[in-house]
Amino acid sequence: MSTLYIVATPIGNLEDISMRALRVLGEVDFVLCEDTRVTDKLLKHYNIKTPMISYHQHSDIKKTEYILDLLGKGKNLALVSDAGTPGISDPGGKLIQAIIEKLGEDVAIESVPGPSAVTAALSISGIPTDKFVFMGFPPHKKGRQTFVKKILSSEWPVVVYESKHRIIKFLEELKNINNEIELVDNDNQEKKKKINLQSVVVCRELSKMHETVYRGDIETIIEKIKNNKDDQKGEFVVIIGK
Repeated sequence: MSTLYIVATPIGNLEDISMRALRVLGEVDFVLCEDTRVTDKLLKHYNIKTPMISYHQHSDIKKTEYILDLLGKGKNLALVSDAGTPGISDPGGKLIQAIIEKLGEDVAIESVPGPSAVTAALSISGIPTDKFVFMGFPPHKKGRQTFVKKILSSEWPVVVYESKHRIIKFLEELKNINNEIELVDNDNQEKKKKINLQSVVVCRELSKMHETVYRGDIETIIEKIKNNKDDQKGEFVVIIGK
């Protein structure tokens, strides 16, 4: 029986990887990478010489069939993303689904858990996290307003990812749409008050040298990011508390 290992890798700091992950990456026949250039830095840092195969959101059916063929021949593979846990806002889940459908119990699928930007941000947010909703990246264009309205209507804290190109736009949309809408309670049809956006947490460049965390009122956070161009760089995790 062959095995596909789903291996979490650092979201920034290369020290944030488990001993088990390093062992698996060194023992498998191939490492499936979102970007071989990114994974190559990690493997070289730990002197791991396992050959890599590119697998990402634009990979075609032939690449999936090639991977299925390797597993069918008894090869052991490790799937990694550029950062964090595969399958969270990347195409890892589609590959796993294809393996389950085509090869079934002939392939073992094992998680090698570790870093994730979602849990890293929640852990330092100061917001109650016994329940939360993860919504990934907002749509770039069509459906953004609907997306934001779903965030505002959620009963639980919401976690989203956003890029440096749209972080200010997203926070301003959140503020403006919240000012415009009145949520309705389905039980008694009475109008609710607007969401109090005083419990927003924005995490930038988690685990990296320039990690920054903003907490509090959304208007203040927007101004702080606007006033410092360096704070507009990197990857962002936004938590909207309730």
